Amino acid sequence: MRFLLAALLLVGTALAKPTLWIIGDSTVRNQTAGQMGWGDPLVAEFDPARIEVNNLAIGGRSSRTFLTEGRWDAVLAMIEPGDYVLIQFGHNDGGDLFTGERPRASLPGIGDEVREGTVESTGKSEQVRSFGAYLSHYCRTAREAGAEPILVSLIPRNQRDEKGKTRRSEDSHAEWTRQVAAREKVPCIDLNRILADAYDRLGPEGTDPLFAMPDHTHTSPRGAEFHARILAGEIRKLTNSKLGQHLLDDACWLPRIFSDHMVVQRDQPFTVWGRTHPGHEVKVTLAGNQASTKAADDGGWSLSLPPLPAGGPHTLKVDAASSREFKDLLVGEVWLCSGQSNMEFTLAPSDRTYYGGSSNWQEELKRADLPGIRMFSATRATREFPQREIDGHWRIATPENARDFSAVAWFFGRRLHEQLGVPIGLIASSFGGSCAEAWIREEALAVTPSLAPMLKDYHRKRIHFRDHPETLLKHAAAMDRWRAAGQNGRPPAHPNPVTDQHQSTVLWNAMIAPLVPYSIRGAIWYQGESNVGTRHLYPDLQRTLIEDWRSVWKNPEMPFYFVQLAAYQKPKPEPGDSSLATTRAAQATSLKLRNTGMAVTIDIGEAADIHPRNKQDVGHRLALLALARTYGQKIVDSGPVFKSAEIEGAAIRVRFDSIASGLVSKGGPLRQFAIAGRDRKWRWAEARIDGDSVIVSHPDLPQPAWVRYAWADNPEGANLFNSEGLPAAPFRTDP
Repeated sequence: MRFLLAALLLVGTALAKPTLWIIGDSTVRNQTAGQMGWGDPLVAEFDPARIEVNNLAIGGRSSRTFLTEGRWDAVLAMIEPGDYVLIQFGHNDGGDLFTGERPRASLPGIGDEVREGTVESTGKSEQVRSFGAYLSHYCRTAREAGAEPILVSLIPRNQRDEKGKTRRSEDSHAEWTRQVAAREKVPCIDLNRILADAYDRLGPEGTDPLFAMPDHTHTSPRGAEFHARILAGEIRKLTNSKLGQHLLDDACWLPRIFSDHMVVQRDQPFTVWGRTHPGHEVKVTLAGNQASTKAADDGGWSLSLPPLPAGGPHTLKVDAASSREFKDLLVGEVWLCSGQSNMEFTLAPSDRTYYGGSSNWQEELKRADLPGIRMFSATRATREFPQREIDGHWRIATPENARDFSAVAWFFGRRLHEQLGVPIGLIASSFGGSCAEAWIREEALAVTPSLAPMLKDYHRKRIHFRDHPETLLKHAAAMDRWRAAGQNGRPPAHPNPVTDQHQSTVLWNAMIAPLVPYSIRGAIWYQGESNVGTRHLYPDLQRTLIEDWRSVWKNPEMPFYFVQLAAYQKPKPEPGDSSLATTRAAQATSLKLRNTGMAVTIDIGEAADIHPRNKQDVGHRLALLALARTYGQKIVDSGPVFKSAEIEGAAIRVRFDSIASGLVSKGGPLRQFAIAGRDRKWRWAEARIDGDSVIVSHPDLPQPAWVRYAWADNPEGANLFNSEGLPAAPFRTDP
């Protein structure tokens, strides 16, 4: 049986995180514009390092139809021993039993009576049971699967009696929920009573904004968050459940980006934020500076400390409803390092990236004893909505710790440390195989005409997943087969689009939003391989990402330096078109934005490996951009860049910027120049350096029109450099 297999698997994985499954109706999960259920914001109340949370509630369902549609079977198929299930129904359990368009009612009460009839809309016979019987079924089968069920009574409607008090469900579904919990001996949260009391304290003027008025049943996003906070507090109070231990601290919570060994950006105000009890005073102290504030009604707080010069170590102290201290804090330069697998690629082979291990990594580890460099490595995660916490922590650079460091980030940071002589903090937040649109906020995608269809497609996939619970059953069966086969290869992909790093917004929500507004100097970015298929959109994608990140960090001048994709795949014998070359050109369009720079890597790729080992040069070239453009060093930071092309008889003269002391043909005559006439028939060209120019020609082409350089997936042998040893960027002059 599946559950026995799961239990056996967990013997060797005692540290595996449990999952909280949430089932219910639209007051728990609501995908209607302007409405939201409490289940979605409840996700952010839990610590992602301790538990996963899946909200599989769906609007319009009752305790009966969630079962008869196969939705509960789909959840059961995914449950593992040690999981939890939050269960809330009631709003849709009245009405018609068999007639009408939506016969979904259960029988009143908690008894064993059964009523059989034919569902008019389907013509199928069905036995309908009591509301309590369905709740009992969920509780018992969840327990059989090894999970702990927790019953939650339905939220009150925004309606008042003749005395102005909130109407409660004291003699129906809320009461029956309490009775079933007592009978089944499961934890119960009487949310109906608790929220009704809260509404009465708030009065109509405070309660109405919690609902999608004039709707008196469905909550607004503000109401969903309000309900989620209250529910989290009630979960914390449960004495007969351990679910509360997986919640984030409510007395003095700060995100994990604040931890021992952290690095704070020098010469900038330092923003500190967190949550405590509503209205509680918060005091923050760092290096002799102190600031204070009061927590808002939701417990959230934020304040800024004055800029500090480079140095340390210091201690950051936060006093709220409880106190926390973060020791060994350094002040220096902080950079966000993000992208897909080539940014995630670790310095040495590790569990983090099976493909990791830079060139000469054994020797590089020996050089990694540099306590002035620290890295925060975010754990991979995807989420449907912006989160406030991320799993990760700061680690000091040691030979042991550096094994799991992003190699590109490491070599970038090490170079800065050597040149600037100040502490360096590197926030590594990347996800292998990810698309650029996954790292952008929904608000930014929605207002960009070329990108809005991506967002709509993602929403369509979410609706399809919601409406087809059988996909979870198929996935569970595929996982069983994968486990039975010894877990060979990658596990089957989960059908929920929210778990797919290619989908819009999911990585912004999980891996960037929790970091904002931590003070940073700038960002480095290595991504693009997963967008080759949508390369025509990449100019808008990367531009939108840059502008969006600058917007949320409230720094329109924030430096952004990126890596142009390396050579890959088997070289072709003749010149022609190339998907990777057009992707590289799409990346280069971002150079039109201020405070950007591009590290060219066409000379350090590997034909058979999309993850080239030479990450030293990648980090070095990114560091040159930062040192020159952010820190003002008088150095050459780029290889030759196309400036202009002029036809001179039977040749084309190509001029370049960033030639340093001159152009260089590295290792022999120039290669990878191609030339064509108006017929666009490309030929390998003869090319020679002439001062700050390259003269390109072909003996059989008396009237050339266009020239290309390194325009190939793998432009093997491309050897135009400047005197500083930096490669020329690929280009083409044909439209």
